[in-house]
Amino acid sequence: MDTLARIKDLAAKEFSIDPNGLDPKAPLDTLGIDSLSFIEFMFKVEEEFGVSVSDDDLKSIKTLADLERHVAGALAAAGKA
Repeated sequence: MDTLARIKDLAAKEFSIDPNGLDPKAPLDTLGIDSLSFIEFMFKVEEEFGVSVSDDDLKSIKTLADLERHVAGALAAAGKA
């Protein structure tokens, strides 16, 4: 399963959303994900992938596709990709 698919699966479970209905380019707030829920979700993403996303990077994550790019970058930097 690729990074985006894993993130979509985690989001679907966390927010009770059909993963097939998740548009990775849709703004998170249109998916019903508020800022507090997103922070909690990020802890799960970091745990799932074994990476850390900086606070500065968090500010630029507006979609699941943005999150996937940051996680993929962190994996590559850590040599886990």
